[in-house]
Amino acid sequence: MQNIISTGQPVTQRLTHEWYGTPVNAPVEFSFTIEEEYLVFRAAQAAPVTIHPEARPGEFTEELWMYDTAEFFVADAEGKQYLEFNLCPNGAWWACTFTEPRVRDATAGIPVGVRTRGEVTPAGWSCCAMLPLAYFRSLGIDVYDCRLAATCILNSPDYLFLTTSDDQRGEPDFHRPWSWAIARVEP
Repeated sequence: MQNIISTGQPVTQRLTHEWYGTPVNAPVEFSFTIEEEYLVFRAAQAAPVTIHPEARPGEFTEELWMYDTAEFFVADAEGKQYLEFNLCPNGAWWACTFTEPRVRDATAGIPVGVRTRGEVTPAGWSCCAMLPLAYFRSLGIDVYDCRLAATCILNSPDYLFLTTSDDQRGEPDFHRPWSWAIARVEP
């Protein structure tokens, strides 16, 4: 699936099926935009959500993926160096850079200047993260020429894995940068 990064109004896309091809009851809507000097990721779903018990809005929190979370992965154009970003529906977040699939970059620290927000209601959730473009440049990632995947882990503890990745063979594994589409930047 092609991921669009817009430079104007957000282009809303949808995750409609889980890893094994089964339609989800309520699709997840997401978008990527470039706004001033930030890459902005938004996600929302009209469904209940389970929040990590230690997740605090706007704070860095380990292991968000163990509960419901919206995520994205962005890599350089060759699919080597990449960032995984987890966003809890309440606005808590976690990020890590990798030098190859599942190999953490020991030299990269936690990104600074990240801004997040989230809202959870009985009817659903929505969240937003803003990451400075300068951070991506420091990793050697050009968001105008990158590989990109939107992902979600939902329905914990009976997980559903959703992704825009082109490779959904075998067990769920989002760490397949070669299978993420080259992002299309639109005005």
